Amino acid sequence: MKPTKHELRQTLKRIRLEMLEEERLLASRAIVGRLNRLIDWSAVKSLHFFEPVQQLNEVDIREFITGLEDRYPDLQLGTSRLIGKTWELISIRTGPPPDTFDVIIVPMLGFDPASRQRIGYGGGYYDKFLAAQPQARKIGVCFDAGKTGRIPVEAYDIAMDMIVTEKTDYM
Repeated sequence: MKPTKHELRQTLKRIRLEMLEEERLLASRAIVGRLNRLIDWSAVKSLHFFEPVQQLNEVDIREFITGLEDRYPDLQLGTSRLIGKTWELISIRTGPPPDTFDVIIVPMLGFDPASRQRIGYGGGYYDKFLAAQPQARKIGVCFDAGKTGRIPVEAYDIAMDMIVTEKTDYM
């Protein structure tokens, strides 16, 4: 019998939390290197990214975002922050955040490499956000340890266009 999403989340959280700090940092650097080479970032006008939560051992993409800020001063950057009990879209630079994004970088607990489906924490934020951004290229980032078999898919789940791990890219 295949695990439920809840069971899969619990297993993937445990695996990621068991990663050593050095292992997580090295894997994050490898993912940042892959992200830098993945697409022509000079052609991207707007990017939504996640701010990694260290307590959750998420992929650390801060170095990547800082590099983009330095190289592309006109790039519109937005992120989502939990303010109180509400997720709010904020601009990293002056002015309001864009209404639409060219690229969205999405954190993942796990993924199915064949279908490029992701599994997150189960709150539904990215499902709703991605559904409202059909034009965006969706790039999921995850440690290779999050690779799993078939993920149970609901009607509202949206597959990634690409998934980047420290070992490979899935397109």
